[in-house]
Amino acid sequence: MKTLLMPSTTIPVTPEERSARRPIGRDAEAYHSMLTGYERLAHWADGLGFDAFGSTEHHFQTEGGESVPNNLLLYAKLAARTEQIMFVPLSIILPAHNPISVAEDIALFTHMFPDRLGVGFARGYQTRWMQTLAQDESVSAFQPGADDRNREIFDEYLSLVERAWDEDSFHHDGKHFQVPFPATGIPNWPVADWTRAYGGPGEVDADGTVRRVGVLPKPLRRPQIFIPTVGSPATAIESARKGRTLLHSGNRDLLRTAADLYRDSAREHGRDLRLGQGIGAVRKIVIGDTFDEAFDLAVRTSGYWFQNFFQEFGINEGLRTPDDDPHRMMRLEDARALTRRMYEAGGLFCGTADQVRDQVEELRNTCGGELDWLVWEFWAQALPGEEAAEIQHHQLRTYAEQIMPACT
Repeated sequence: MKTLLMPSTTIPVTPEERSARRPIGRDAEAYHSMLTGYERLAHWADGLGFDAFGSTEHHFQTEGGESVPNNLLLYAKLAARTEQIMFVPLSIILPAHNPISVAEDIALFTHMFPDRLGVGFARGYQTRWMQTLAQDESVSAFQPGADDRNREIFDEYLSLVERAWDEDSFHHDGKHFQVPFPATGIPNWPVADWTRAYGGPGEVDADGTVRRVGVLPKPLRRPQIFIPTVGSPATAIESARKGRTLLHSGNRDLLRTAADLYRDSAREHGRDLRLGQGIGAVRKIVIGDTFDEAFDLAVRTSGYWFQNFFQEFGINEGLRTPDDDPHRMMRLEDARALTRRMYEAGGLFCGTADQVRDQVEELRNTCGGELDWLVWEFWAQALPGEEAAEIQHHQLRTYAEQIMPACT
């Protein structure tokens, strides 16, 4: 099992500083400090032998939340300054982007840094920035009445990314995107003879009309694709059918259901997999000298952020139990109660190194003893104060030395 470290990119300040220096996300010094800390984590992870390193995509979070709008640009710097670690944006939110531009950017990175990039693609849920970037009022998932349309756009765009990588030239007349534009063709191409002689097959017809497009560069090698989910059966089925790695962040029961569905769907499409192959689990991990020390740190970091921010978007639905009201969004009363629920549902591994190692093993057993990836949501990055770097390094070093060897 490989480990992908995914630190938060929140700006690490106290609530009082967040209020006094608002909007903290626009504070250049605070942002630069956050970015320096994030880069430091990448260097540590590379030196400690972590397999991969990632971050989320978010925009416009002036309040100081997740703050990296262009992960590939950041990874280009980090890849040049590290030795072996793979970088994985988790995720590129396809419905808010031009899929052809996304395909080009990723392919170029594979040439700049061979075998150093995987890529996650997600549907997206935050209306503020998705609607603004896409110039579309019904583009985000979880928005009333827009979920089906969001999935429709996502599926079409991801198929275009893959076709752009795989085909020397192609034509696409879809519901949400056309290649070329318009799909009926672009007439009077000035260098039609040149393109017919040297371009991709069928790009230009006998009348000089562009009928197909070839996207370059072609990836040096096709990057591994990761698809995050909380529990959508459709996402598991499509990921298995296409050979994409499914990253699951729901509770134990939801994870096992998704693993079973993924394996069965893969077999239906000619891929004979064992239970847990093609699957990764997304978990928060906090290590301490005692369980209580680790739990308190979890409350201050992931508990605080998921209680005050992400909970309002429905992100905690994966922690739902049969006792929760099915007609109401999942909400817990405070950060400590939410952290407790994360732990009880298996979304948070917490305690001493021995305890966390046992929890990792229990996770693998949920999927039949095999799991391809463990994605560590690393919220210690959000800690303010001078002691933060020391705590972060201790967490990573303890995991690498005492837990990671048992994951192989």
